[in-house]
Amino acid sequence: MPGFLFYAMSDQKALGQISYLIQLLTDRDAFVREKVRLQLIELGEDALPFLEMAVRGEDVPLRVQAREVISAIFPKKLGEKFRQLAQKGLGRDVDLETGMLLVMEFGYPDSNPEACRENLDSLAHQLEQNLAPDADPSQTVLALTHLLFQQTNFRGNQKDYLNPDNTYLNKVLEHKTGLPITLSALCVLVAGRLGLPIVGVGLPGHYIAKYNLPKNAIYFDPFHQGRLLTRADCIQIVEQFGQPFEEHFLSQSTHRETLIRMMNNLIQVYQSSNEPEKAETLSGYIKILLNPSKNPFSENTQGI
Repeated sequence: MPGFLFYAMSDQKALGQISYLIQLLTDRDAFVREKVRLQLIELGEDALPFLEMAVRGEDVPLRVQAREVISAIFPKKLGEKFRQLAQKGLGRDVDLETGMLLVMEFGYPDSNPEACRENLDSLAHQLEQNLAPDADPSQTVLALTHLLFQQTNFRGNQKDYLNPDNTYLNKVLEHKTGLPITLSALCVLVAGRLGLPIVGVGLPGHYIAKYNLPKNAIYFDPFHQGRLLTRADCIQIVEQFGQPFEEHFLSQSTHRETLIRMMNNLIQVYQSSNEPEKAETLSGYIKILLNPSKNPFSENTQGI
């Protein structure tokens, strides 16, 4: 009992200290304000409930300061989630769906991951209903592409290719438009729910999908309504981007490679739209996926 009281009192003291720090965000002394800001960022999630209360309060200057600190904590918090994802994937591949939902959280912090999962579940259920029990690989690919690109009308966003929403899963599901890589990933996520071996193939310049077979894999292009591709078509796609073809280009992309390629797409978009902070944060997440033992956000309490 004495030990319990000690910890309870310590917790109460810590909570009081956080509340006190938040009040100092509007201190007259700029040095004090900056020190307090850095300390609250370092506290991270422990400080979030108090900061959110300040954002809802009547003190306008404090609301502004609290909102800025929350914005600075967010990259660090999400970076920890990427680290956990990467650590689970040590020695094996990471989970593509979880990774895409984390990328979505970066773009849309208030998005609903469960709604996305339910949407994907529904598409998989429809595919199951459309598939004959003895469907061969060709029939399976045709059923998948018909469902997504004819029946449900997903399509490549050729008119607004550089829109960042083409990469965020919630917006791809909502608008039914996306990039080659996100539409291919959609095929992977839907088919994977039924145990079907649909995988991504990261050709240079253009991401496609395939029904993975030891021999005679079936290639198709989700960005162009799922049109079937021969091996010669794939070679032509690569050469159109000025790249000499190499056989390994037709290999299955890992989920880690796919997530990194998605984030690199976003980095290019945000660099071209003069949003370097977002590009820098995404670069940090890529570093975490490549090396989860190092979290650049834990080393930089300045935030973005």
